[in-house]
Amino acid sequence: MSEQAVIANISGSSIVLLVKDIQVASEFYKNLGFTYEEIGGHVHVSRGNITFILHPAINKEDVRPFSSVEGGLYFDAFAYTDAVDLLVDECRAKGVEIVNGPNYSEHWSEFTMKDADGYRIAFGGGVSKQLD
Repeated sequence: MSEQAVIANISGSSIVLLVKDIQVASEFYKNLGFTYEEIGGHVHVSRGNITFILHPAINKEDVRPFSSVEGGLYFDAFAYTDAVDLLVDECRAKGVEIVNGPNYSEHWSEFTMKDADGYRIAFGGGVSKQLD
């Protein structure tokens, strides 16, 4: 009889975003339906299984999203969803800038939005309705 190792489950993660103005950044995410909570001197905004920890920059010029530097990816954070189309509609209705997509296919759909500090957040996965 073999022994099976017991391992810890990792149930989620948080992404730290250095922001220029904590109020502006918080309002941006609250407008998108994220919950707001102050924890340990930081602001946490969460929706579903994604949490951003918003941390105010002492020097505003230190806020440089990875997507804005040469050689950086086209996104700073990536989240998965089963309704890319509904998130696109929600972002458009709330005036959020979409910087890539939406790209829909039967296998994978994706779009990227830009937040108040220039962070590019990509969402990918399924769609809520049949594609035409």
